[in-house]
Amino acid sequence: MVKFLTPLTEPVGLFWFALVILAVWRLYKRQYRRVIAPGLVVLLIYLVGGTNLPAHLLAMLERNYAHSGKIDLPQVDAVVMLGGLLTVSSNDPLGFDLSDAADRAVAAVELVRSGKARALVLGGGVHGRPGHEKAEGELLRQWLQKWGLVTVPVFVLGDCANTRGEAERTLALARENGWQKLALVTSASHMKRSEAVFRKLGLDVTCVACDFQGMATFEQRPRRSIVPGLGGFQHLAVYSHEVVGWWVYKLRGWVD
Repeated sequence: MVKFLTPLTEPVGLFWFALVILAVWRLYKRQYRRVIAPGLVVLLIYLVGGTNLPAHLLAMLERNYAHSGKIDLPQVDAVVMLGGLLTVSSNDPLGFDLSDAADRAVAAVELVRSGKARALVLGGGVHGRPGHEKAEGELLRQWLQKWGLVTVPVFVLGDCANTRGEAERTLALARENGWQKLALVTSASHMKRSEAVFRKLGLDVTCVACDFQGMATFEQRPRRSIVPGLGGFQHLAVYSHEVVGWWVYKLRGWVD
């Protein structure tokens, strides 16, 4: 019963339930035309937050890269991990807070520790208030070295505003160090756009996807609640970001 009511403690579930009450009240008052608007919103919120539709959409982006991290990968010159997995947090022990995309760091470190590469490249931007900015890649490098997780050289791409910026700086590093083959690590939903950007610049990448949020949904025990929750909206946000991002990159000529 507690699990059934838990979504009602979330803003989405509470707002949805209030709209249901409003719609029922207007039906009771026979205000049929005034039921249409809240009724449509109730249906829309339920489709996003109460069904697996957003997970299905996200899984469509991820499916082509399923099991890419489990196959016997070829030897590469460097593992390139794209950023976007932390925010600066001075109150946390290591000075940062990891997001759902933290799987990227786990996958990248595992590849290096498995002896698949002789270098690790860390992407990302700069975070923090003006005057207190810190590079995401540098924070990760300090963590990896402090824990002794990798023994290969670790390169930081610096302040990269987007995936295109990470690809350009990776290209410069590859030319400087004579790298020919790279392993590209990022979230599965982001891999299509990332791979296209890197290949557009002539980089030879082997894709190693992780953070399969959509596909992982169907491996979990079904959630028994008729009240919509936040998870579907999070999945839809990731899906929308990637779809819009792909077309923006295409218009700018960054992907084919």
